[in-house]
Amino acid sequence: MIKKHILLALIVAFSSQSYATTIDSESFKRLDYKSAVTTAHTLYKNNDGIMIKVLPNKIVATFADGKSSSVAIPKDQFFLSIAPYINSSHPCTNHVLTGCTGEIKNQTMKVVMIDTDTGETLIDKKMTTQSDGFIDFWVPKDSNLAFNIYYEPKDGSKRVAREVLSTFNNDRTCITTMKLI
Repeated sequence: MIKKHILLALIVAFSSQSYATTIDSESFKRLDYKSAVTTAHTLYKNNDGIMIKVLPNKIVATFADGKSSSVAIPKDQFFLSIAPYINSSHPCTNHVLTGCTGEIKNQTMKVVMIDTDTGETLIDKKMTTQSDGFIDFWVPKDSNLAFNIYYEPKDGSKRVAREVLSTFNNDRTCITTMKLI
């Protein structure tokens, strides 16, 4: 009888604990590339000293203990994170998923993306900026893509940002240059 009460007490104590999202270098490198990005978003502005950055060919995580690990991005994929802005931006080359912050958060915008080499429209839909102010895209590697982002803020104005972005080995993954005018 005592063993049953102890076991029940342990089960209740264990199930009532809440656990924050934690990850280390070993578990990070076992993630696939999309899960690595999703995990990074849960660690945005974390206090654990974890920095996760997207390079053109891999996602790199650096931990407070100095260890780092990476996850490869498939050779035919490229990650772009775009932060359209009106008043303020920051210079950036490779997106830091755990730290970069855009100006316009949780707002709906229409995004049109056209492959300039083929003329094919790859995206034509409304999308919402994330809580970090960015919109993430998995796009074809080795392409030139024309982005048109349309936004109607609460002041009733109609704004648009346009930029052709390339997705080759040395290109930016963090796009902070699309000013809505």
